[in-house]
Amino acid sequence: MGIMMPGEYEFSTSDNELMEIQAGEIEILLSGESKWQTFTKDTSFEVPKDSSFKLKVKTVVDYCCSYY
Repeated sequence: MGIMMPGEYEFSTSDNELMEIQAGEIEILLSGESKWQTFTKDTSFEVPKDSSFKLKVKTVVDYCCSYY
């Protein structure tokens, strides 16, 4: 669980990741994709293991991140 302030970020993960957005708005670009996707409250996305993703945080985002 955590928050992200507005800005642009890039993360990598060694495990499968589930990110659940509980408040705010975020755009994500998964590694190997060309289209940004938007996620808001009560939505989620998955990131495959051994990959990276870029984020554009539009507003303060409250999220819960799980690894599996």
